[in-house]
Amino acid sequence: MGRSPAVVKRSPVAMGWLVSLWMFWGLFLIDAAFKMQPKINADRTSTPSLFDPTSGDTALSQLQNSTNITHVLTKVTKTTAQETPRMILLRANSLPDLKLDVHTLCVCNLLVEQCDINCCCDPDCTASDVSTFTTCDVHIVTGDRELCKHEAAIYLPVASKVVTLTNPSIFCIKTNNYKKGSSFFTPELPSTDNFDRLVKQFGGFSFGTNEAPPSTSSSTSNGYQYGMPIKVNGGYLKLPAPLATSACTDNNPAAFLIDQTTHCSRRIHKPTNCTSLPALNIKNYLNFKILPSPNADWNSGIPVLLTSIILRSQKRTLIRLKDFAVNNWTPNQVVNVCRNIVLEVKYVIEYNNKGNIINATAAFVLGAIDSSMGPVQQLFQISFIQNNSVGVPLSGNPGYMVGLPLVAGFGPNATVGIIQTTDRFGQLTVMKSSSHQDCLQMEGLRTPVLFGYNLISGCLMSITNITNCRQWSRIIKNMLLGPNFPQSVASFGNTPVQNAKDWVTIKHATSIIQRCGCELVESLVLEVKWTKYGSLINPQAKIVEVTLTFEETCILKPLKTATTLHISTSVKFTDVSASAQPGYKSKPKLDAKLPYDFFFPFV
Repeated sequence: MGRSPAVVKRSPVAMGWLVSLWMFWGLFLIDAAFKMQPKINADRTSTPSLFDPTSGDTALSQLQNSTNITHVLTKVTKTTAQETPRMILLRANSLPDLKLDVHTLCVCNLLVEQCDINCCCDPDCTASDVSTFTTCDVHIVTGDRELCKHEAAIYLPVASKVVTLTNPSIFCIKTNNYKKGSSFFTPELPSTDNFDRLVKQFGGFSFGTNEAPPSTSSSTSNGYQYGMPIKVNGGYLKLPAPLATSACTDNNPAAFLIDQTTHCSRRIHKPTNCTSLPALNIKNYLNFKILPSPNADWNSGIPVLLTSIILRSQKRTLIRLKDFAVNNWTPNQVVNVCRNIVLEVKYVIEYNNKGNIINATAAFVLGAIDSSMGPVQQLFQISFIQNNSVGVPLSGNPGYMVGLPLVAGFGPNATVGIIQTTDRFGQLTVMKSSSHQDCLQMEGLRTPVLFGYNLISGCLMSITNITNCRQWSRIIKNMLLGPNFPQSVASFGNTPVQNAKDWVTIKHATSIIQRCGCELVESLVLEVKWTKYGSLINPQAKIVEVTLTFEETCILKPLKTATTLHISTSVKFTDVSASAQPGYKSKPKLDAKLPYDFFFPFV
C-alpha cells in the first residue's frame, strides 16, 4: 500500500503577514526613490553657521553704515554647491512672492558663480574665503524700516548673523497685511498672447510708452494750473504790491487760484503828475484782455468787465455811480486837487472746472487828493470763484456752533425754496463801527452776525432842515439794513434750502416812544431766540425766532440848529431752552398670584 504525498496547509494568518511584508518593502523602495530626487525648495529653518545668533554682538555698531534694500532675490551664503537652491521658473500669468527674507538679499554679488572680494553675503564665497576679507562692502541689510519690528542681516568678516530690530518711533506699522502695496502698479503678466508684444516693449536697453508726447497744438485746451501766472495780451496780469518799502511796484504777477490783497503807496511830487501817471488812471487796469488758457490764441482774450465805481470824497464819504463810461472818470485837475484817482482795484476771476478763465470783472474806488495829503494809499485785490460751483460751508451739523455766521436767505419761494448767496459771511450782516463815527462815511461797512456773540455798533448823523423827515428816515433805514437784508434764517446750521419749513421768517416790529410830526429811526435791535434741541448729553443749538425791531425817536421841526443823532445797532442772543425735567422709569407693579390651595387646610 503506497503513501500519499504530503499536503502543506498554510493558515490565513500566515498569508496576511506575508502580504504585509511585501507591501512594507514596496513602500520602502518608493520612499528611497523619492529621497534620491534633487531638492528644489529651500529650507528656511536651517541657517548656515555664518548666521549663528550666538556670535559677537559688536556687529550692531555697524548700523550707521547700513544699506536699506528691499525685495531683491539673492542668496547670502553657500557652504556647498548641493545646498544652493535652484531658482524656480515662474509659470505664465503668475507673479513672484513679495515676501522675502533679508538673509537672501545681496547687492554686492556682481560676478556669476565667482566669489566677489569683500562681499560677505556672496553665496559663491565659502567660509574660508570670507575669513580672508579685510572688510565687508555691505555691513547690514534691513527690511522695511517703517515696520515696528523688522529683521536685519549683519555681515562681518569674522561672523555674521540675523537679528530683529525694533523701530523706536511711535508711528510704525505693526503688520503689513497688504502685500500688493509694495508695488506702485500691477504689472501686466506675460502669457502666450502678449509675450511678443512685451518683449518688443521691454526687451531693449530702455523702454517706455509708445505714445508720443503731446504737442503744443494739442494742449491749447489745457487750462491754468494752480500758481501759474495769468496771461494777458502783451504779458501777464500784474497786481501792484510793495517790495522793500511801502512804495508800489508794478511787476507782481497775479497767480491762478491765489487770492491776494496788497496795500502800497505812490508819491506824487506835483499835482500836475496825477493826470500823466498811468497807475492812477482807471484805463490802465482795463485796457487788456485775459487769455482763457495759457496756450490760447491772442484773439480769444476775455475783456475785463467794469461792474462798480464808487467815488470817495476828501471827507471819506462814498457815492456809488451808475455811469460806467470810463472816459468820464479819468484823472483831472482842479486847482491843487486831483480827482478821479484810483484808490482801490478789485478783480474777480471766474473759471470752470477745466481751469479755463471764462469771465473777469473789476470794481474801483476813485478819490480826490491834494498836495498836502502826501503819498496816495492804494489797495489791490484779486479773488477767484468757480463757475456753477455748489455747496456752502456749514455753520454747524446740525446745531449752530458758537462763532460761526448765521445762515440766512430770501424766501421761501414756491419753486426753488430759499435763495441765498454763496458768501456765508455776507448773508446776515449789520452795521460795523468805525473810527470815523460818521454814518455817511461808514455806509457799506458791514460785519456778519455770529452765533452766540452779542454786539453793539453805532455812528453819528447830523440832521438839518435841508432834507425833509421822510428822506432822513429812508436814508437811516437803508444804512441800518444794508443793501440786501435777508428774509429768513435757518433753524439749524446745516438746514438745506429745499426744506422751507425748517427756515425761520424774520419778524419786523417798530417801537415808538412818542408821537410827533417827524419820527426818525434811531436804532435797530436784532433778537435771536434759540433753544437746546436733542439729548442732554449732546444738545444742539436751534434758532426758533428772529425779531427785528426799529426804535424811533421824535424830532421837533423846524430845527434851530443841526441836530446830531446817535444811530445804533444791537444783536442779542437769548436762550429760551426749557429746564430739563428728570425722567424716571415707573415702579414695577406687583402682580403676585397665590396658588388656590396656599392656605390649605385653614381655608
